[in-house]
Amino acid sequence: MSALINVEPVILMVAISLGFLSTSQPLFMYWARCVEIVNITKGYDVKNASAICAHLSNDDDFDNISNIVEKDIASTKIYLQIASSVPTLVMAPVIGTWSDKRGRKIPLLFTIIGFFIYVVTQLLATFTYEYISIYYWFFAGELLIGFTGGVASLFGTSLTIVTDDCRNKLKPGSSTVPMRIGVAAFVQSFGTLLGTFGTSMLAVQNPHSIHEHRFSYINAALIEVSFCALALMYAIFMVRETHFPLNDVYLYNRLDSQQNSHASPSGSADIQVEQPKSLVTRLRENMCAIGEVLMQKRPGWTRCCLIMSLFFVMVEFLALDQSLLFLLVKRKPFSWSDKVFSYFSLLRGLLFSLGMVICTFAKNFTNRKPPNRNVIKLPICLTGPLMLTLVHWLGKDSLMIIGGIAASAASFFLIAGAHTTEEIFLTTIFAIFCGAIGPGYRSFLPRMVPKEQTARLLTVCSMIMAFCPMMSAAVFNSIFTASMEWWPGFAFFVGGVLQVLVVVGQGGIHILMRPQWLLEKRLKAQIMTHSLTVGGELGRSDGKF
Repeated sequence: MSALINVEPVILMVAISLGFLSTSQPLFMYWARCVEIVNITKGYDVKNASAICAHLSNDDDFDNISNIVEKDIASTKIYLQIASSVPTLVMAPVIGTWSDKRGRKIPLLFTIIGFFIYVVTQLLATFTYEYISIYYWFFAGELLIGFTGGVASLFGTSLTIVTDDCRNKLKPGSSTVPMRIGVAAFVQSFGTLLGTFGTSMLAVQNPHSIHEHRFSYINAALIEVSFCALALMYAIFMVRETHFPLNDVYLYNRLDSQQNSHASPSGSADIQVEQPKSLVTRLRENMCAIGEVLMQKRPGWTRCCLIMSLFFVMVEFLALDQSLLFLLVKRKPFSWSDKVFSYFSLLRGLLFSLGMVICTFAKNFTNRKPPNRNVIKLPICLTGPLMLTLVHWLGKDSLMIIGGIAASAASFFLIAGAHTTEEIFLTTIFAIFCGAIGPGYRSFLPRMVPKEQTARLLTVCSMIMAFCPMMSAAVFNSIFTASMEWWPGFAFFVGGVLQVLVVVGQGGIHILMRPQWLLEKRLKAQIMTHSLTVGGELGRSDGKF
């Protein structure tokens, strides 16, 4: 059993901590900034300011304060993302190259420590927001987590360990999503769901006491820190190393030594001692190593499609700033409380996880056993990804991506035109289809590169995940602030348009890669046929057949 479980508990515990953080942070940020702004601009003490903020969304007399708070958060989010993204863009290539050349475990511990420090700063902010501006703690936390690679590098390194464990299943010509990758994706989603559920339990509806609001944020932050500390301890003592670069490149070293021995008159290989390198040289080498993954020649259209896929990942992440949704539903006519927003996040996360399970298990079921249309009876209303069990199409992970992003685009368009709470909740149905995006990309991208480039490829994804929130905050928060008075949902309409472009682009990638998939499938069939033939010949020679 221990051979089947390695880094998955770390993914679960970090995801739980992140679930609490991602749901409670916008709630706390809105609350703390409201208290501070009312205290400064209106001259109320902290107690009276807290009482005003507790009922801000439902009181017509304080609409002006609500607009000030939303504009303050939307504009400051841009600088918070810059504080995190710029260091992450520098450190992510270093961590990825470090992971490929020195092993996975130490970079994993490094990123977990950074996340632990980050959640500690969030906890300190909840204790001191009445006396110290939360932005001091938030900027410090963003800088620290940026210099340790960010959450993207943490999950990227974890996924690299999972990919190493099941690398033998990522073979050309196969459209199977390895079960370990699917399970890891589900564990991450399920952990986030648990964190969201915990936040919904801690959130308050209409507090009779202002202290209930404050303690709900403190308790959420304490749970974040606790789970992150457990993840760090488990990673130190239980996570196994899965990549041994010295062993992996041993054959190449031996061949180089043989060539040197033939070239040398004495018949011995020259011994070269590696000289110390400056920081600038190391950074340049790390960036060149990342560029090698993108520019290396590959069969057919693979290199072009790999670069295009990463570009579309960037466009997709540009449109996924969920903090704007919280600012939207705090406005009229929605006027959501913390409790309602937590329930919405919980429902969406639950359906997202359900969709992830359906997509992953449906694809593996199809590839293990050909479907029998006389036996398998599925209702027409079943989800689109599950319908893939009825066919043997190539590139099912690509189809999962297309379907998931199309559903995400549809939900954005609905949010852009929503006028009631029921319409916003209706968009959670699309989360079932959106659950296909994660497993799809986690299978589709690593299949294009060999094992020794996996960490660097995922590092590129981490850099994209670090860069996009900064750009997304700069673009969409500015759009939201500018269109707040005449169409608050306009930013979501723009996001939906971007995701439609991704759907079209991924469809083009699917068409370009199909001939390569067909060729690899035929080659795999020939290899399997040859192996069976050789096995049969050996069996008959032994007298077993």
